[in-house]
Amino acid sequence: MRTASHQEIRDHYVAVRDILKRAGWDSHRIACEIGVARQTSYQYGFKPETRGSRVIPPDKLDRLRDFATDIEAELRELGFPAFLPRAEHMWVVFGAGLKLLLQTTSPWRAAWHAARHCGVAMPGKNNVMHRSRTLSDNDELCVEWLGFRHGGLVTKEDAMFISDVDEFLVERVGHEHAGWRIQPSADQVQRMRELHERRFLDAA
Repeated sequence: MRTASHQEIRDHYVAVRDILKRAGWDSHRIACEIGVARQTSYQYGFKPETRGSRVIPPDKLDRLRDFATDIEAELRELGFPAFLPRAEHMWVVFGAGLKLLLQTTSPWRAAWHAARHCGVAMPGKNNVMHRSRTLSDNDELCVEWLGFRHGGLVTKEDAMFISDVDEFLVERVGHEHAGWRIQPSADQVQRMRELHERRFLDAA
């Protein structure tokens, strides 16, 4: 099993924290969002050999990573070329009851968001050409993985077992952020599909 060392966890936390701080978050907000004292949030960023260094729990790191990912996605959205007709490049994600979950000019962002939130991604009403629709094979595997992972029938422990990573790394499998992503293999996605389908039939 691939496991994350204290150093790797600390470095990832610092990278996530720095994105949040560049977006205007202060240490109080970071600590509040994960329910710890500000001093504790500082200690998560200490080098492992430093006295007082602590390891951030995986669920808290996952939560901050989600915020940082959304911030970076929003910044990319702001960078959409002003000379292009935005509506003609729009993608939308709908959840249960046709609730609008997301509007984005990125089909990749739409696909990942739909997979993580049990939604459906589709081109906006003016995006008749379905511009920039194609995902790579690896992207498709990530989207499939996330769809099964967040579909309600596969647990975190199942995903850890199939991907052969620990609790600090499992939520990075198939992740939207390419720099943080652990790429799932076709075999791993197939195993997730089989588990999902088996449990679906058992529940029927």
